[in-house]
Amino acid sequence: MFDDLLAEYDRVLPLLEARAQWLQVELGAWLAAQPGLKIHSVEMRLKSRQSLAQKLARPDRDYEDLWEVTDLVGLRVITYFEDAVDRVAEVIERRLPVDLSHSIDKRRRRGPGAFGYRSLHYVCRLGEASADGGSGELLPPRARCEVQVRTVLEHAWAEIEHDLGYKASSAVPEPARRRLERLAGMLELADQEFVAIRRELDEYAGALPRRIEVAGDDVLLDHLSLAALLDTAEVRDVDGAIARELGKELGDAPFYPDYLLKMLAAAGVRTVAAARDGVRARQPAIVAMVRPYFAFASQAWSLSPQRMDRVFRGYALFFLAHALVLDRPALGLDKVERLTRLYRELDYPDDERAAQRVASSLVAAFREP
Repeated sequence: MFDDLLAEYDRVLPLLEARAQWLQVELGAWLAAQPGLKIHSVEMRLKSRQSLAQKLARPDRDYEDLWEVTDLVGLRVITYFEDAVDRVAEVIERRLPVDLSHSIDKRRRRGPGAFGYRSLHYVCRLGEASADGGSGELLPPRARCEVQVRTVLEHAWAEIEHDLGYKASSAVPEPARRRLERLAGMLELADQEFVAIRRELDEYAGALPRRIEVAGDDVLLDHLSLAALLDTAEVRDVDGAIARELGKELGDAPFYPDYLLKMLAAAGVRTVAAARDGVRARQPAIVAMVRPYFAFASQAWSLSPQRMDRVFRGYALFFLAHALVLDRPALGLDKVERLTRLYRELDYPDDERAAQRVASSLVAAFREP
């Protein structure tokens, strides 16, 4: 019987692989279609012949049919956040023929002192998922697969636990067991905290437009507040003026946020209010810098307006930083020195000569009538 089951596995392996690949693609597409649901990965694996042989040889089980082994095909969905697991489960139960009698939620079945593997564990019938599922329709109705759903942290735990070689808490020496219990609690808390942080950030982003209008001085610049800043009337107006100056349409994509935040900070702009006030007060100066800048950038970096499809949103803030650095009444040499510091901090941290060369050329370009 043992050899017969392995021989049957060898025969159906191509069918299992084709079906598994189809399920992986379909499940990934179903999940991608869910609004607001971000998935780390959808993985697929086939049980190796060696692993199957070891399972069939276990003394505590007596397999008479290959399809009594439910994990010949395994799919694994890894989510970023704990609250996404149930959303994935809803899709699986809606789109796949789940065998609820063999499925289990291992997140909740944990006794006192238990630790280790946590995931939502479904068993699904392979031969009934869809009539267009590759070669899956050729498999017998009793053919099944396993689908696991877990978070990134739960997955990390499972992988490390597997590497340690302990599949049951009773097999772990007592001193290590206590440490693993504490660590398991920390990981569960971390999963919950990540969800709480994401919700807090969502609430913060949702309240930003109102906060900016009411108390802009108190709103520090970061990725979220920068996105709200780009939607303010002042920045939109100047971005539009820059686009018209270049003869281009204003696009939806923002100018590189990380770079823009660093540039504004280097120019001393750290709040939304400071940025709005600066753009409002220096609009003519900002627009006047556009053509000289791109005349220089076209020669130095081949960054010409002709190669742009649309103008990035936030260019107003890019030019604001330059305007602030060059705004003080000072000698041209002083302006070059200040702009050199700006470009050395942002673009040329290990090449002061290159930063000075760019700064000198830009100061000369901005001074030309």
